[in-house]
Amino acid sequence: MSIRLTPRMSNWISENGVHIAAATKNGFPTVVVTDSSTVEGETITVSLKPSQIKQIENILAENDYVAAAPGQLGSVRAPYQFKGAAKLQRDKLLITVEEIYCTKPGAEAGIRLDTLGYEKMKEYEESRWTDLSPAING
Repeated sequence: MSIRLTPRMSNWISENGVHIAAATKNGFPTVVVTDSSTVEGETITVSLKPSQIKQIENILAENDYVAAAPGQLGSVRAPYQFKGAAKLQRDKLLITVEEIYCTKPGAEAGIRLDTLGYEKMKEYEESRWTDLSPAING
């Protein structure tokens, strides 16, 4: 079952790219750091360079389940981890989000947000953060 991302989640991903973590069936990990991504509904679309495709394509053939998190300042200000099935389409990686976790340090770390439902997930965010998207130029 796929999960729709909130506007705040979408904005931080679109403005900061994502870090993508993938692992072979044997658990050998790799991380791809990107700076260009978009969100439409429950799908994160990530633009990849040829070297990044080469780094991840064999892993995805073994195990298509990945984790992604906002990059740059988003890794601190937008403490989310998105998990789901990924597939390559030319120079794009499409991730269908199936789980969302809070990675904020402290008691909230590890809370599974998608189980709250879309409206409650938005309420959770609004009670904790006022920045709906990164500030432009700083």
